[in-house]
Amino acid sequence: MDKIEKEQFNHVGKNLEAAQSIKRPSMSYLQDAFRRLKKSKPSIISFWILVILIIMAIVGPMISKSLYGHTYRSQNLKLQDQTFILSNQRSLKLSSNSVFSYGKYKPNLRKTKLEFKNVKLKNQSGKLSFYIGDKSEESYQGDQKEYKLEITTTSSDNWDSIIKKLNIEAENILKQDPDFRGISFKKSHNNITVTTKGEKNFNSKYWLGTDDLGRDLFTRLWEGSRVSLLIAVISVLFTILFGVVYGGISGYIGGRADTIMMRIIEIIMVIPDMLYIMLLSIVFPRGVVTITLVLAFTSWMGTAILVRGEVLRLKHSEYVIASQILGADSKRVIFKHLIPNCMGPIIVNMTMMIPRMIFAEAFLSFIGLGVPAPYASLGVLVNDGAKIFYQYPHLLIIPSIVLCLIMLSFNMLGDGLRDALDPKLRK
Repeated sequence: MDKIEKEQFNHVGKNLEAAQSIKRPSMSYLQDAFRRLKKSKPSIISFWILVILIIMAIVGPMISKSLYGHTYRSQNLKLQDQTFILSNQRSLKLSSNSVFSYGKYKPNLRKTKLEFKNVKLKNQSGKLSFYIGDKSEESYQGDQKEYKLEITTTSSDNWDSIIKKLNIEAENILKQDPDFRGISFKKSHNNITVTTKGEKNFNSKYWLGTDDLGRDLFTRLWEGSRVSLLIAVISVLFTILFGVVYGGISGYIGGRADTIMMRIIEIIMVIPDMLYIMLLSIVFPRGVVTITLVLAFTSWMGTAILVRGEVLRLKHSEYVIASQILGADSKRVIFKHLIPNCMGPIIVNMTMMIPRMIFAEAFLSFIGLGVPAPYASLGVLVNDGAKIFYQYPHLLIIPSIVLCLIMLSFNMLGDGLRDALDPKLRK
């Protein structure tokens, strides 16, 4: 091994300029939290989804009103239950049948395709007739025409000849009136499928269709989102305001006052929230103000307990003791020093409470204790759509998607804020 000589080394010394240089820019606590929040892709995506939904809740009803004059309460029973894809296919209904039996058949005036399952010939000679179209369906098929297709079968007929007779009769009606647009019959295994013909187009006037009273779903969706968000945000603000003050005073004063104030919270929390909600909803008239106060009254206790715990942790800190020595009174210590340093958990709690409030409002509206008719909210729309889900599933699916997006986005944004505002996770 070669011997290491002293002459092989050079004395570098201290680089004072490099030692005093700032490796990264100085930033405040909130700036650092925002920097970390931007690194969370799910939180940023959720934030922009919420921005889009909130903008649509504000301008959506304005757009439909300015273009078509729609409002959340305007009705047109002639245009009820439209979908966002309009079809001029005529609806179908079995009128009379003495020819075959079937195991399953759901009559529906708006169905453009019928399927009879497990069919069996019960009487080869008889009459079989269908109604195609309906005089009351002007909004659906573009006119008010109704046709009757009828055939007579004989004892020599079988399934092939019966289906052939039905299709020939359909062609004869089409030759007589081109507006009939046609109908086809097909038998596959033990099932008979009946399908009307026509064209499908986007509903240019009612972008998401209409409900059972002919009200524009697009307008009611965004009006309902506006009402639900408004109820949730205002109730959360009331909850935060009262809970922060109550918890801050309880945690700072301590002693017997703290014990009494916490026992009051425990007594209130023992009684189920739903009982409070039902009692207050019965005493006060139904409306946006009532449901906002009800949700705020039943939700402030958790915030108060959270703030009390943070104040108990911080009230013996050096800056609090220094403020007390300099003569600051309790009010200044609580609201100037303690609560501002609790804002991280408070903001996260507030973000997490908004989806809970929205879900609570939707649940109350679903059981009939929410906003009264004709006002719209996401809960009201979900409740109305659930009643006719099998006939018109879009009336339930569309508001449910918006409700889920709002709740999921707020929860994911809250998770991101919780991580960003935690100084222990700073890198």
